Amino acid sequence: MADVHESMYKEYGPVYRMSLLGNDEMIFSDPRVFDQILRNEGKFPVGGAEVVMTFRDYYEENGMDFALASVGRGPQWKTWRQSVNADMYVLWDSYLPIIADTCAKISKVAGKEVVSNKVHITEFLSRAAFDMFSAVLYGESPETTDSKKATSEDIEFVKATKRAFDITGNLISNPLEKIFGGEQYKDFVVNMDKTNDIASARGKQKMKEVSEKNKKSNETGSGCPITTIQNTLLLSNTNPSYIERLMNRGQLSEDQITQVQSPLLMAGVDTTAYAMSWFYLNLASNPHVQTKLANELKEKLGGEDVTTVKQMQSLTYLKACFRESHRLTPVAPVSIKTLEKDINVQSMDDKTYTVHAGQRISLNLRALPIDPKYVTNPQDFMPERFSKEEVEARKGTMSEIALDHPYFNDPFGRGKRRCMGANVAIAEMTALAARLLQDWEIVLVDPSESIHSPTKSWSSKQKLMLIADPYPAMKLMPRN
Repeated sequence: MADVHESMYKEYGPVYRMSLLGNDEMIFSDPRVFDQILRNEGKFPVGGAEVVMTFRDYYEENGMDFALASVGRGPQWKTWRQSVNADMYVLWDSYLPIIADTCAKISKVAGKEVVSNKVHITEFLSRAAFDMFSAVLYGESPETTDSKKATSEDIEFVKATKRAFDITGNLISNPLEKIFGGEQYKDFVVNMDKTNDIASARGKQKMKEVSEKNKKSNETGSGCPITTIQNTLLLSNTNPSYIERLMNRGQLSEDQITQVQSPLLMAGVDTTAYAMSWFYLNLASNPHVQTKLANELKEKLGGEDVTTVKQMQSLTYLKACFRESHRLTPVAPVSIKTLEKDINVQSMDDKTYTVHAGQRISLNLRALPIDPKYVTNPQDFMPERFSKEEVEARKGTMSEIALDHPYFNDPFGRGKRRCMGANVAIAEMTALAARLLQDWEIVLVDPSESIHSPTKSWSSKQKLMLIADPYPAMKLMPRN
């Protein structure tokens, strides 16, 4: 699909229509059109996840009404979002210490696992994403990146969620599989059952621990005052897990909290892992960039972990590397929206278009950001194009729109339906990169597998998201 949208833009211009399996779609290449769309979304915007029917069908078939609300629309979605948003999207920075601690553990075993234990780098990154997001949800990492500590159950979760995502991509392009009871949807259900059962069991255990802790805390109010103070300090947690926060707010039932976990954990693992896989492939393909980045990390951090927002903000070249990776190799070729009313929009071709209610609208991410009319050497990995000086120099030009528009910043969308875990995911990817690249040089086993090599054996493949398939092998070399 990335190739399709690149070629459609080149042949038909910044606006075109497509019909895939009967789904009419209007595609714009100008992100300013999506600014107009966001302004017309109303109280209850429609999310892109609504078109991913496999998850909607699974939640409905299993009576998971609260999970279903997360991918729905209307008042039910708004109630869901408001009840879970504050402790994830708003207070994301409070999880930085536990994320940093998890990243340190991941980096400590990275070389051994990827080289000695021969864990493929993509599997290692999926486990890393699982460890980091589990630490946010439950307050501790399951350490699946360490083969000596990983449980078979956690490894099974990572594999099952990845499989469910891949099957979903296949079913989107071949929906008749489900209609006629094909094996792929049955396989999807099997893997969803695994992920849901494991996440539910983990969540219930955590909720039980929180309930017992709160009970003990309430009991500290009697007896010796000194003992009461000591017990309170012992039991207090200045940075509780996400599940603990939801419980202490008292807005959701335990069943609703249970239903929150599985979708969040799946999305938190796979989306982050896909983005990281392209990021590290870009760095391994451009050693000079990786060296420059490692030098910045050494200068700014001096061996420390990223535990504060101030540290994150200081890593300007790392941020530019992530931004350039998303520009050159986004995890999806388009960003999808739908409106509930007709509107007129103006695009860069100076024409007005009517977008009808229910019409699927997409922003082409494979158009302006790689158009040589607006971007110098668009196929090269050049994080320097996002330096403060370069950004200032292109203000007021189409190059500014092509490179600096907020809709092109990251893979998590914009507006009211922006991914709830976006800020946490960015923190995780930043903290892990900062730790790994201070400790290791990431090298392609076969240099001919670099992104721009004419002899590489892999290609971009569309599953639920874009991946490099087969993903090239890498090794981690200790830095001096």
